[in-house]
Amino acid sequence: MELYFSDGLKKIDEESYSVFGYSENILMENAGGGCCREFLNLYDKNFLKKASIAVICGKGNNGGDGFVFSRYLFNLGFNVNIAVLAEKASYKGVAGINLDILAKLGAVITEITSEDKISDLEIILEKADIVVDAIFGVGLNRELTGFFKKVIEVINVKSYSGGNTECLKNFESGYDIVCIDVPSGLNADTGEIMNAAITENIKKIFTFGGLKTGFYLNYGEKMLVSEKTVLIDINQPRQLLKKYGSGIEIITEKEISRCFKERKKTATKFDYGHLLVVAGSSGKTGAAFMSSLAGFKSGAGLVTAAVPEKLNDIMEAKTDEVMTYPVYDDGRGFFIEKGAEIIKNDLLKGKNAAVIGPGIGLKEETKAFLRKLLSGINIPAVLDADALNILSEDTDILKQTAKKTDLILTPHFKEMERLSGIDRRIIEKDPITIGKKFVKEFGVYLVLKSSSMFIFDKNGEHVSIQCGHSSLLTSGGSGDVLSGLIGGFISGGMGLYMSMKCAAFILVYSAKHLEKKYGYFGAGAVKIAENVPFSLNLMLSEAKEQNR
Repeated sequence: MELYFSDGLKKIDEESYSVFGYSENILMENAGGGCCREFLNLYDKNFLKKASIAVICGKGNNGGDGFVFSRYLFNLGFNVNIAVLAEKASYKGVAGINLDILAKLGAVITEITSEDKISDLEIILEKADIVVDAIFGVGLNRELTGFFKKVIEVINVKSYSGGNTECLKNFESGYDIVCIDVPSGLNADTGEIMNAAITENIKKIFTFGGLKTGFYLNYGEKMLVSEKTVLIDINQPRQLLKKYGSGIEIITEKEISRCFKERKKTATKFDYGHLLVVAGSSGKTGAAFMSSLAGFKSGAGLVTAAVPEKLNDIMEAKTDEVMTYPVYDDGRGFFIEKGAEIIKNDLLKGKNAAVIGPGIGLKEETKAFLRKLLSGINIPAVLDADALNILSEDTDILKQTAKKTDLILTPHFKEMERLSGIDRRIIEKDPITIGKKFVKEFGVYLVLKSSSMFIFDKNGEHVSIQCGHSSLLTSGGSGDVLSGLIGGFISGGMGLYMSMKCAAFILVYSAKHLEKKYGYFGAGAVKIAENVPFSLNLMLSEAKEQNR
Protein backbone atom coordinates (compact mmCIF):
# COMPACT_ATOMS: atom_id res chain seq x y z
CA MET A 1 0.00 0.00 0.00
CA GLU A 2 1.56 3.25 -1.16
CA LEU A 3 2.33 6.24 1.04
CA TYR A 4 1.98 9.92 0.15
CA PHE A 5 3.74 13.18 0.86
CA SER A 6 1.71 16.32 1.47
CA ASP A 7 2.87 17.88 -1.81
CA GLY A 8 1.52 14.90 -3.75
CA LEU A 9 -1.80 15.05 -1.89
CA LYS A 10 -2.05 18.75 -2.68
CA LYS A 11 -1.53 18.04 -6.39
CA ILE A 12 -4.19 15.33 -6.28
CA ASP A 13 -6.66 17.86 -4.87
CA GLU A 14 -5.70 20.53 -7.40
CA GLU A 15 -5.99 18.26 -10.43
CA SER A 16 -9.21 16.74 -9.10
CA TYR A 17 -10.65 20.26 -9.46
CA SER A 18 -8.88 21.50 -12.59
CA VAL A 19 -8.76 18.33 -14.69
CA PHE A 20 -11.68 16.21 -13.51
CA GLY A 21 -14.15 18.89 -12.48
CA TYR A 22 -14.47 17.92 -8.82
CA SER A 23 -15.44 20.62 -6.36
CA GLU A 24 -14.07 21.24 -2.86
CA ASN A 25 -17.57 20.62 -1.60
CA ILE A 26 -17.61 17.06 -3.00
CA LEU A 27 -14.34 16.10 -1.33
CA MET A 28 -15.21 17.80 1.97
CA GLU A 29 -18.61 16.11 2.05
CA ASN A 30 -17.02 12.73 1.31
CA ALA A 31 -14.41 13.32 4.02
CA GLY A 32 -16.80 14.42 6.75
CA GLY A 33 -19.37 11.77 5.87
CA GLY A 34 -16.71 9.07 5.80
CA CYS A 35 -15.49 10.14 9.23
CA CYS A 36 -19.01 9.87 10.61
CA ARG A 37 -19.44 6.38 9.18
CA GLU A 38 -16.21 5.14 10.76
CA PHE A 39 -16.98 6.98 14.01
CA LEU A 40 -20.26 5.11 14.35
CA ASN A 41 -18.41 1.84 13.81
CA LEU A 42 -15.91 2.77 16.51
CA TYR A 43 -18.26 3.24 19.46
CA ASP A 44 -21.23 1.47 20.94
CA LYS A 45 -24.43 3.32 20.02
CA ASN A 46 -25.74 3.26 23.58
CA PHE A 47 -22.56 4.97 24.73
CA LEU A 48 -22.81 7.58 21.97
CA LYS A 49 -26.38 8.42 22.97
CA LYS A 50 -25.12 9.49 26.41
CA ALA A 51 -21.76 10.88 25.35
CA SER A 52 -20.70 14.50 25.03
CA ILE A 53 -18.72 15.01 21.81
CA ALA A 54 -16.52 18.09 21.37
CA VAL A 55 -15.26 18.91 17.87
CA ILE A 56 -12.37 21.41 17.81
CA CYS A 57 -12.09 23.05 14.38
CA GLY A 58 -9.28 25.10 12.89
CA LYS A 59 -9.73 27.68 10.17
CA GLY A 60 -8.67 25.67 7.10
CA ASN A 61 -10.17 22.75 5.23
CA ASN A 62 -9.44 20.43 8.16
CA GLY A 63 -11.87 22.54 10.17
CA GLY A 64 -14.33 22.32 7.26
CA ASP A 65 -14.12 18.52 7.40
CA GLY A 66 -14.89 18.83 11.10
CA PHE A 67 -17.99 20.92 10.33
CA VAL A 68 -19.37 18.30 7.92
CA PHE A 69 -18.64 15.56 10.43
CA SER A 70 -20.39 17.59 13.17
CA ARG A 71 -23.44 18.11 10.95
CA TYR A 72 -23.85 14.38 10.43
CA LEU A 73 -23.63 13.72 14.16
CA PHE A 74 -25.95 16.61 15.02
CA ASN A 75 -28.60 15.41 12.59
CA LEU A 76 -28.37 11.94 14.10
CA GLY A 77 -29.32 13.45 17.45
CA PHE A 78 -26.00 13.19 19.26
CA ASN A 79 -24.72 15.76 21.76
CA VAL A 80 -22.17 17.74 19.74
CA ASN A 81 -20.35 20.90 20.82
CA ILE A 82 -18.25 22.69 18.21
CA ALA A 83 -15.38 24.97 19.16
CA VAL A 84 -13.98 27.19 16.38
CA LEU A 85 -10.49 28.60 16.74
CA ALA A 86 -11.21 31.76 14.74
CA GLU A 87 -14.09 34.21 14.51
CA LYS A 88 -17.07 32.67 12.73
CA ALA A 89 -17.16 35.50 10.20
CA SER A 90 -13.58 34.75 9.12
CA TYR A 91 -14.42 31.32 7.70
CA LYS A 92 -14.70 31.52 3.91
CA GLY A 93 -15.30 29.18 1.00
CA VAL A 94 -16.65 25.69 1.50
CA ALA A 95 -15.60 25.61 5.17
CA GLY A 96 -17.56 28.81 5.75
CA ILE A 97 -20.63 27.37 4.00
CA ASN A 98 -20.59 24.29 6.20
CA LEU A 99 -20.17 26.39 9.34
CA ASP A 100 -23.19 28.48 8.30
CA ILE A 101 -25.25 25.32 7.84
CA LEU A 102 -24.35 24.18 11.35
CA ALA A 103 -25.39 27.54 12.77
CA LYS A 104 -28.75 27.44 10.95
CA LEU A 105 -29.36 23.92 12.25
CA GLY A 106 -28.96 25.24 15.79
CA ALA A 107 -25.73 23.44 16.73
CA VAL A 108 -23.79 24.80 19.70
CA ILE A 109 -20.78 26.70 18.34
CA THR A 110 -18.27 28.44 20.63
CA GLU A 111 -15.59 30.85 19.45
CA ILE A 112 -12.19 30.26 21.08
CA THR A 113 -10.04 32.88 19.39
CA SER A 114 -7.34 33.92 21.86
CA GLU A 115 -5.43 32.68 24.89
CA ASP A 116 -7.70 34.55 27.31
CA LYS A 117 -10.62 32.42 26.02
CA ILE A 118 -8.93 29.06 26.51
CA SER A 119 -10.76 28.77 29.83
CA ASP A 120 -13.94 28.39 27.74
CA LEU A 121 -12.30 25.55 25.88
CA GLU A 122 -11.35 23.91 29.17
CA ILE A 123 -15.00 23.96 30.25
CA ILE A 124 -15.99 22.19 27.00
CA LEU A 125 -13.24 19.63 27.43
CA GLU A 126 -14.09 18.90 31.05
CA LYS A 127 -17.56 17.79 29.98
CA ALA A 128 -16.43 15.81 26.93
CA ASP A 129 -16.21 12.05 26.56
CA ILE A 130 -14.82 12.25 23.03
CA VAL A 131 -12.80 15.10 21.55
CA VAL A 132 -12.48 15.32 17.79
CA ASP A 133 -9.34 17.06 16.53
CA ALA A 134 -10.02 18.97 13.30
CA ILE A 135 -7.48 21.75 13.83
CA PHE A 136 -4.62 21.19 11.35
CA GLY A 137 -4.31 18.82 8.38
CA VAL A 138 -1.47 17.79 6.08
CA GLY A 139 -0.59 21.34 5.12
CA LEU A 140 1.03 22.24 8.45
CA ASN A 141 4.71 23.05 7.90
CA ARG A 142 5.50 25.57 10.63
CA GLU A 143 6.30 25.40 14.32
CA LEU A 144 3.28 25.99 16.52
CA THR A 145 3.56 28.77 19.06
CA GLY A 146 1.33 31.00 21.16
CA PHE A 147 -2.41 30.40 21.01
CA PHE A 148 -2.43 27.21 18.92
CA LYS A 149 0.37 25.64 20.95
CA LYS A 150 -1.60 26.37 24.11
CA VAL A 151 -4.81 24.90 22.67
CA ILE A 152 -3.08 21.63 21.79
CA GLU A 153 -1.35 21.43 25.16
CA VAL A 154 -4.66 21.89 26.96
CA ILE A 155 -6.33 19.18 24.85
CA ASN A 156 -3.51 16.76 25.70
CA VAL A 157 -3.52 17.53 29.43
CA LYS A 158 -7.29 17.45 29.83
CA SER A 159 -7.50 14.10 28.04
CA TYR A 160 -6.58 12.45 31.36
CA SER A 161 -8.71 14.56 33.68
CA GLY A 162 -11.72 15.67 31.62
CA GLY A 163 -14.76 13.61 30.78
CA ASN A 164 -18.40 13.63 31.69
CA THR A 165 -18.69 11.49 34.84
CA GLU A 166 -22.40 10.97 34.21
CA CYS A 167 -21.51 8.93 31.15
CA LEU A 168 -19.28 6.62 33.23
CA LYS A 169 -17.32 5.49 30.18
CA ASN A 170 -15.61 2.32 31.44
CA PHE A 171 -15.63 3.97 34.88
CA GLU A 172 -12.65 6.07 33.82
CA SER A 173 -12.01 9.78 33.75
CA GLY A 174 -10.67 11.51 30.68
CA TYR A 175 -11.70 11.41 27.05
CA ASP A 176 -10.74 9.73 23.81
CA ILE A 177 -9.28 11.84 21.03
CA VAL A 178 -10.27 11.14 17.44
CA CYS A 179 -8.17 12.95 14.83
CA ILE A 180 -9.40 13.98 11.40
CA ASP A 181 -6.78 13.34 8.70
CA VAL A 182 -3.67 13.97 10.86
CA PRO A 183 -3.05 14.47 14.59
CA SER A 184 -2.74 18.26 14.70
CA GLY A 185 0.87 19.37 15.02
CA LEU A 186 2.36 16.18 13.57
CA ASN A 187 4.24 16.81 10.34
CA ALA A 188 2.58 14.55 7.75
CA ASP A 189 5.82 14.17 5.77
CA THR A 190 8.50 13.73 8.45
CA GLY A 191 6.57 12.49 11.47
CA GLU A 192 8.12 15.21 13.60
CA ILE A 193 6.21 17.25 16.17
CA MET A 194 5.96 20.89 15.16
CA ASN A 195 6.66 22.19 18.69
CA ALA A 196 3.27 20.86 19.88
CA ALA A 197 0.98 18.07 18.70
CA ILE A 198 -1.96 15.95 19.71
CA THR A 199 -0.24 12.94 21.23
CA GLU A 200 -2.34 11.70 24.14
CA ASN A 201 -5.23 9.24 24.32
CA ILE A 202 -5.59 9.02 20.53
CA LYS A 203 -8.29 6.46 19.83
CA LYS A 204 -8.36 6.67 16.03
CA ILE A 205 -7.15 8.77 13.13
CA PHE A 206 -9.45 9.03 10.13
CA THR A 207 -7.19 9.95 7.24
CA PHE A 208 -8.14 10.76 3.62
CA GLY A 209 -6.87 9.99 0.14
CA GLY A 210 -3.69 8.16 1.10
CA LEU A 211 -1.64 7.15 4.09
CA LYS A 212 0.84 9.80 5.11
CA THR A 213 4.56 9.02 5.12
CA GLY A 214 5.02 10.83 8.43
CA PHE A 215 2.80 8.27 10.16
CA TYR A 216 5.68 5.79 9.85
CA LEU A 217 8.62 8.01 10.81
CA ASN A 218 9.97 9.64 13.98
CA TYR A 219 7.21 10.51 16.45
CA GLY A 220 4.61 9.18 14.05
CA GLU A 221 6.15 5.75 14.50
CA LYS A 222 6.75 6.14 18.25
CA MET A 223 3.09 7.10 18.73
CA LEU A 224 2.07 3.99 16.72
CA VAL A 225 -0.03 6.26 14.52
CA SER A 226 -0.19 3.62 11.79
CA GLU A 227 -1.92 1.15 14.14
CA LYS A 228 -4.61 3.71 14.97
CA THR A 229 -5.29 4.91 11.42
CA VAL A 230 -8.32 4.20 9.25
CA LEU A 231 -7.95 5.17 5.58
CA ILE A 232 -11.14 6.72 4.22
CA ASP A 233 -11.71 6.67 0.48
CA ILE A 234 -13.10 10.09 -0.52
CA ASN A 235 -13.41 9.03 -4.15
CA GLN A 236 -10.50 10.96 -5.62
CA PRO A 237 -9.52 9.98 -9.18
CA ARG A 238 -7.62 6.70 -9.19
CA GLN A 239 -5.30 8.00 -11.91
CA LEU A 240 -4.12 10.82 -9.67
CA LEU A 241 -3.58 8.59 -6.65
CA LYS A 242 -1.34 6.43 -8.82
CA LYS A 243 0.42 9.41 -10.42
CA TYR A 244 1.36 11.22 -7.21
CA GLY A 245 2.31 8.35 -4.91
CA SER A 246 5.63 8.64 -3.09
CA GLY A 247 7.15 5.39 -4.37
CA ILE A 248 7.24 4.25 -0.75
CA GLU A 249 4.95 1.44 0.35
CA ILE A 250 4.03 -0.34 3.53
CA ILE A 251 4.18 -4.12 3.48
CA THR A 252 0.79 -5.78 3.89
CA GLU A 253 -0.22 -9.27 4.89
CA LYS A 254 -2.20 -9.64 1.68
CA GLU A 255 0.91 -8.93 -0.43
CA ILE A 256 3.11 -11.33 1.55
CA SER A 257 0.58 -14.16 1.53
CA ARG A 258 0.61 -14.09 -2.27
CA CYS A 259 4.34 -14.89 -2.33
CA PHE A 260 3.96 -18.42 -0.98
CA LYS A 261 2.50 -21.38 -2.82
CA GLU A 262 1.76 -24.91 -1.69
CA ARG A 263 4.69 -27.19 -2.35
CA LYS A 264 4.42 -30.06 -4.78
CA LYS A 265 4.26 -33.39 -3.00
CA THR A 266 6.74 -34.79 -5.52
CA ALA A 267 9.33 -32.07 -4.86
CA THR A 268 12.68 -32.82 -3.20
CA LYS A 269 15.09 -30.84 -1.03
CA PHE A 270 17.04 -29.88 -4.15
CA ASP A 271 14.04 -27.94 -5.45
CA TYR A 272 14.33 -25.40 -2.61
CA GLY A 273 17.98 -24.49 -2.66
CA HIS A 274 21.01 -24.69 -0.42
CA LEU A 275 21.86 -21.87 1.99
CA LEU A 276 25.34 -21.31 3.40
CA VAL A 277 25.67 -19.50 6.73
CA VAL A 278 29.15 -18.27 7.65
CA ALA A 279 28.93 -17.26 11.27
CA GLY A 280 30.11 -17.64 14.84
CA SER A 281 33.16 -17.27 17.06
CA SER A 282 33.95 -18.18 20.66
CA GLY A 283 31.05 -17.00 22.83
CA LYS A 284 28.87 -16.33 19.79
CA THR A 285 27.83 -19.71 18.46
CA GLY A 286 24.26 -18.67 19.25
CA ALA A 287 24.33 -16.19 16.37
CA ALA A 288 25.38 -18.94 13.95
CA PHE A 289 22.70 -21.25 15.31
CA MET A 290 19.86 -18.70 15.12
CA SER A 291 20.69 -17.56 11.60
CA SER A 292 21.01 -21.10 10.24
CA LEU A 293 17.89 -22.26 12.13
CA ALA A 294 15.91 -19.40 10.56
CA GLY A 295 17.23 -20.38 7.14
CA PHE A 296 15.92 -23.90 7.68
CA LYS A 297 12.57 -22.71 9.08
CA SER A 298 12.13 -20.42 6.07
CA GLY A 299 11.92 -23.50 3.87
CA ALA A 300 15.39 -23.81 2.37
CA GLY A 301 15.97 -27.35 1.17
CA LEU A 302 19.44 -27.54 2.70
CA VAL A 303 21.33 -25.34 5.15
CA THR A 304 25.03 -25.59 5.97
CA ALA A 305 26.52 -23.61 8.83
CA ALA A 306 30.22 -22.94 8.35
CA VAL A 307 31.80 -22.23 11.76
CA PRO A 308 35.35 -22.05 13.10
CA GLU A 309 36.63 -25.63 13.51
CA LYS A 310 37.09 -25.32 17.28
CA LEU A 311 33.35 -24.59 17.66
CA ASN A 312 32.01 -27.28 15.36
CA ASP A 313 31.23 -29.78 18.13
CA ILE A 314 29.15 -27.12 19.89
CA MET A 315 27.17 -26.43 16.71
CA GLU A 316 26.59 -30.12 16.05
CA ALA A 317 25.17 -30.47 19.55
CA LYS A 318 22.85 -27.51 18.96
CA THR A 319 21.30 -28.54 15.66
CA ASP A 320 19.94 -31.56 13.85
CA GLU A 321 18.53 -30.46 10.48
CA VAL A 322 21.27 -27.92 9.77
CA MET A 323 24.55 -29.38 8.55
CA THR A 324 27.80 -28.00 9.93
CA TYR A 325 31.17 -27.50 8.31
CA PRO A 326 34.29 -26.99 10.44
CA VAL A 327 36.39 -24.24 8.86
CA TYR A 328 40.11 -24.35 9.64
CA ASP A 329 40.90 -21.86 12.42
CA ASP A 330 44.25 -23.07 13.82
CA GLY A 331 42.47 -23.88 17.09
CA ARG A 332 41.61 -20.23 17.78
CA GLY A 333 37.80 -20.30 17.80
CA PHE A 334 37.38 -17.59 15.18
CA PHE A 335 37.75 -17.28 11.41
CA ILE A 336 41.22 -16.67 10.01
CA GLU A 337 42.32 -15.78 6.49
CA LYS A 338 43.23 -19.34 5.47
CA GLY A 339 39.65 -20.41 6.16
CA ALA A 340 38.37 -18.11 3.43
CA GLU A 341 40.19 -20.12 0.77
CA ILE A 342 38.54 -23.30 2.04
CA ILE A 343 35.08 -21.75 1.81
CA LYS A 344 35.76 -20.28 -1.64
CA ASN A 345 37.10 -23.56 -3.01
CA ASP A 346 34.73 -26.02 -1.33
CA LEU A 347 31.63 -24.50 0.21
CA LEU A 348 30.39 -21.96 -2.33
CA LYS A 349 29.84 -24.63 -4.93
CA GLY A 350 26.21 -25.64 -5.26
CA LYS A 351 24.95 -22.94 -2.91
CA ASN A 352 22.17 -20.54 -3.87
CA ALA A 353 22.80 -17.84 -1.27
CA ALA A 354 25.00 -17.05 1.71
CA VAL A 355 24.56 -15.30 5.03
CA ILE A 356 27.85 -13.89 6.28
CA GLY A 357 28.66 -12.14 9.52
CA PRO A 358 26.51 -13.08 12.53
CA GLY A 359 28.80 -13.39 15.54
CA ILE A 360 32.07 -13.66 13.61
CA GLY A 361 33.77 -11.08 15.83
CA LEU A 362 36.20 -8.27 15.05
CA LYS A 363 39.63 -9.89 15.31
CA GLU A 364 42.19 -8.62 12.80
CA GLU A 365 42.53 -12.15 11.38
CA THR A 366 38.75 -12.29 10.92
CA LYS A 367 38.81 -8.98 9.06
CA ALA A 368 41.36 -10.46 6.66
CA PHE A 369 39.16 -13.57 6.35
CA LEU A 370 36.12 -11.50 5.35
CA ARG A 371 38.01 -9.45 2.78
CA LYS A 372 39.36 -12.60 1.12
CA LEU A 373 35.99 -14.35 1.22
CA LEU A 374 34.21 -11.42 -0.43
CA SER A 375 36.83 -11.29 -3.17
CA GLY A 376 35.62 -14.68 -4.34
CA ILE A 377 31.92 -14.58 -3.55
CA ASN A 378 29.75 -15.36 -6.58
CA ILE A 379 26.27 -15.90 -5.10
CA PRO A 380 23.81 -13.48 -3.48
CA ALA A 381 25.06 -12.71 0.03
CA VAL A 382 23.37 -11.27 3.09
CA LEU A 383 25.91 -9.30 5.12
CA ASP A 384 24.96 -8.81 8.75
CA ALA A 385 26.29 -7.85 12.18
CA ASP A 386 30.08 -8.08 12.53
CA ALA A 387 30.55 -8.29 8.75
CA LEU A 388 29.04 -4.80 8.52
CA ASN A 389 31.24 -3.43 11.28
CA ILE A 390 34.33 -4.79 9.54
CA LEU A 391 33.29 -3.38 6.18
CA SER A 392 32.64 0.05 7.69
CA GLU A 393 36.42 0.36 7.97
CA ASP A 394 36.83 0.01 4.19
CA THR A 395 33.60 0.52 2.27
CA ASP A 396 35.41 0.28 -1.08
CA ILE A 397 35.21 -3.49 -0.62
CA LEU A 398 31.43 -3.15 -0.76
CA LYS A 399 31.54 -1.37 -4.08
CA GLN A 400 33.97 -3.87 -5.55
CA THR A 401 31.99 -6.89 -4.37
CA ALA A 402 28.62 -5.43 -5.44
CA LYS A 403 29.91 -5.21 -9.01
CA LYS A 404 30.29 -9.01 -9.09
CA THR A 405 27.28 -10.24 -7.15
CA ASP A 406 24.19 -9.06 -5.31
CA LEU A 407 24.71 -7.97 -1.71
CA ILE A 408 22.04 -7.40 0.93
CA LEU A 409 23.07 -5.36 3.97
CA THR A 410 21.01 -5.52 7.17
CA PRO A 411 22.35 -2.82 9.54
CA HIS A 412 20.60 -1.33 12.52
CA PHE A 413 20.93 2.45 12.88
CA LYS A 414 24.23 2.30 14.82
CA GLU A 415 25.79 0.00 12.22
CA MET A 416 24.46 2.30 9.50
CA GLU A 417 26.17 5.20 11.24
CA ARG A 418 29.48 3.36 10.96
CA LEU A 419 28.90 2.39 7.34
CA SER A 420 27.72 5.77 6.11
CA GLY A 421 29.58 8.14 8.41
CA ILE A 422 26.26 9.88 9.16
CA ASP A 423 25.26 10.50 12.76
CA ARG A 424 22.67 8.01 14.01
CA ARG A 425 20.31 10.78 15.11
CA ILE A 426 20.23 12.15 11.56
CA ILE A 427 19.57 8.66 10.17
CA GLU A 428 16.69 8.21 12.61
CA LYS A 429 15.09 11.44 11.41
CA ASP A 430 15.34 10.68 7.70
CA PRO A 431 16.04 6.98 7.11
CA ILE A 432 14.41 6.94 3.68
CA THR A 433 16.51 9.68 2.07
CA ILE A 434 19.71 8.35 3.61
CA GLY A 435 18.92 4.75 2.68
CA LYS A 436 18.18 5.70 -0.93
CA LYS A 437 21.42 7.62 -1.25
CA PHE A 438 23.41 4.75 0.24
CA VAL A 439 22.08 2.01 -2.06
CA LYS A 440 22.60 4.18 -5.13
CA GLU A 441 26.19 4.89 -4.13
CA PHE A 442 27.15 1.31 -3.28
CA GLY A 443 24.88 -0.71 -5.56
CA VAL A 444 23.55 -2.89 -2.73
CA TYR A 445 20.19 -3.91 -1.31
CA LEU A 446 19.47 -2.63 2.18
CA VAL A 447 17.33 -3.48 5.20
CA LEU A 448 17.70 -0.60 7.65
CA LYS A 449 16.56 -1.89 11.04
CA SER A 450 14.93 -0.12 13.92
CA SER A 451 11.59 -0.86 15.59
CA SER A 452 10.35 -0.52 12.00
CA MET A 453 12.38 -1.78 9.04
CA PHE A 454 13.10 0.21 5.88
CA ILE A 455 13.80 -1.91 2.81
CA PHE A 456 15.51 -0.64 -0.36
CA ASP A 457 16.25 -2.22 -3.71
CA LYS A 458 19.72 -1.58 -5.05
CA ASN A 459 18.65 1.27 -7.32
CA GLY A 460 16.75 3.09 -4.61
CA GLU A 461 13.69 3.14 -6.86
CA HIS A 462 11.60 0.99 -4.55
CA VAL A 463 11.26 1.45 -0.79
CA SER A 464 9.10 -0.60 1.55
CA ILE A 465 8.41 -0.20 5.26
CA GLN A 466 7.69 -3.04 7.65
CA CYS A 467 5.68 -1.07 10.20
CA GLY A 468 4.50 -3.87 12.52
CA HIS A 469 5.97 -4.08 15.99
CA SER A 470 6.45 -6.64 18.74
CA SER A 471 8.19 -6.22 22.06
CA LEU A 472 9.47 -9.80 21.73
CA LEU A 473 11.95 -8.43 19.19
CA THR A 474 13.65 -6.29 21.85
CA SER A 475 16.09 -9.04 22.83
CA GLY A 476 19.27 -10.12 21.08
CA GLY A 477 19.17 -12.46 18.11
CA SER A 478 16.26 -11.13 16.08
CA GLY A 479 18.69 -9.67 13.53
CA ASP A 480 20.34 -13.09 13.15
CA VAL A 481 16.93 -14.63 12.50
CA LEU A 482 16.11 -11.94 9.94
CA SER A 483 19.32 -12.59 7.99
CA GLY A 484 18.62 -16.32 7.96
CA LEU A 485 15.07 -15.81 6.73
CA ILE A 486 16.25 -13.59 3.88
CA GLY A 487 18.92 -16.09 2.87
CA GLY A 488 16.46 -18.98 3.06
CA PHE A 489 13.88 -17.29 0.87
CA ILE A 490 16.50 -16.40 -1.73
CA SER A 491 17.78 -19.99 -1.72
CA GLY A 492 14.23 -21.18 -2.35
CA GLY A 493 14.01 -19.11 -5.51
CA MET A 494 12.33 -15.92 -4.37
CA GLY A 495 13.59 -12.59 -5.75
CA LEU A 496 15.96 -10.60 -3.54
CA TYR A 497 13.76 -7.58 -2.90
CA MET A 498 10.71 -9.72 -2.18
CA SER A 499 12.79 -11.99 0.07
CA MET A 500 13.71 -8.97 2.17
CA LYS A 501 10.09 -7.85 2.41
CA CYS A 502 8.81 -11.32 3.28
CA ALA A 503 11.50 -11.88 5.91
CA ALA A 504 10.84 -8.55 7.61
CA PHE A 505 7.09 -9.10 7.66
CA ILE A 506 7.19 -12.72 8.82
CA LEU A 507 9.73 -12.02 11.56
CA VAL A 508 7.29 -9.55 13.13
CA TYR A 509 4.24 -11.68 12.34
CA SER A 510 5.77 -14.68 14.11
CA ALA A 511 6.75 -12.58 17.14
CA LYS A 512 3.30 -11.02 17.43
CA HIS A 513 1.72 -14.47 17.30
CA LEU A 514 3.96 -15.64 20.16
CA GLU A 515 2.87 -12.68 22.32
CA LYS A 516 -0.47 -14.45 22.78
CA LYS A 517 1.30 -17.36 24.45
CA TYR A 518 4.30 -15.80 26.18
CA GLY A 519 3.38 -12.16 26.74
CA TYR A 520 5.78 -9.34 25.93
CA PHE A 521 9.20 -10.68 26.89
CA GLY A 522 11.14 -13.87 27.46
CA ALA A 523 10.29 -15.68 24.22
CA GLY A 524 13.44 -14.85 22.31
CA ALA A 525 14.76 -15.17 18.81
CA VAL A 526 15.00 -18.98 18.79
CA LYS A 527 11.30 -19.37 19.56
CA ILE A 528 10.46 -16.72 16.97
CA ALA A 529 12.42 -18.66 14.34
CA GLU A 530 10.87 -21.97 15.37
CA ASN A 531 7.41 -20.40 15.12
CA VAL A 532 7.89 -19.19 11.53
CA PRO A 533 6.41 -22.25 9.76
CA PHE A 534 3.32 -22.28 11.98
CA SER A 535 2.82 -18.51 11.61
CA LEU A 536 3.30 -18.67 7.87
CA ASN A 537 0.79 -21.51 7.60
CA LEU A 538 -1.66 -19.55 9.75
CA MET A 539 -1.31 -16.49 7.53
CA LEU A 540 -1.88 -18.54 4.37
CA SER A 541 -4.91 -20.29 5.89
CA GLU A 542 -6.46 -16.95 6.81
CA ALA A 543 -5.79 -15.62 3.30
CA LYS A 544 -7.46 -18.69 1.78
CA GLU A 545 -10.53 -18.19 3.99
CA GLN A 546 -10.81 -14.54 2.98
CA ASN A 547 -10.62 -15.44 -0.71
CA ARG A 548 -13.44 -17.99 -0.57
